[in-house]
Amino acid sequence: MFTLFNRYSLSVWPLVFAAFVLLLVASNPWLKSLLRYDEGAIAQGEYWRLLTAHFMHLGWIHGLLNGLGFLLLAAMNPAGRVINWLLFYLASSFLISIYIMFESGTYYYVGASGVLHGLFILGAYFSQSLDLWRRHLLMLIIIVKLFWEQSGYYQDTGVSAAIGGHVYVDAHLIGGLCGLALVCVFLVKNRLKFPTYH
Repeated sequence: MFTLFNRYSLSVWPLVFAAFVLLLVASNPWLKSLLRYDEGAIAQGEYWRLLTAHFMHLGWIHGLLNGLGFLLLAAMNPAGRVINWLLFYLASSFLISIYIMFESGTYYYVGASGVLHGLFILGAYFSQSLDLWRRHLLMLIIIVKLFWEQSGYYQDTGVSAAIGGHVYVDAHLIGGLCGLALVCVFLVKNRLKFPTYH
């Protein structure tokens, strides 16, 4: 029988992240104005927004979509300590925000999807539930998606209408590159072999 996952264990920390994201959505709009990426506010010293923007969302549909992303990550059951995943989340959030700041075309930003693209790549690499070929395939799908979003063929009109805002695909790219860079480091460290779990 065809099964997508070899093991049915779920990682708990992505579920906690999903619940936290939805809790923050429920607090909108007053908390969003305090925590979103806001170029003017950051220029006045509100530097926490460089991190907190990546936990906030435009509304329920936006939050639920990213919440589903965390559920998929939980199903991958990636190995590793929670603190390491949190550090990656914060580091990639910071790098995405720095990119937005110097790209200077975006004044406001919220959403976890940029970080999630990096988490998906790392999650596939460290998955304890996916077959090795499915881990490779998932990473390839994410990488192809990143290229597609940067091409002239990508249109985000449907998604934008659903979530109530523009899809900032450059955040996906930076987050994905953060994850891919770490995978390359681990591949070299492991002499170009994926970790195996039993």
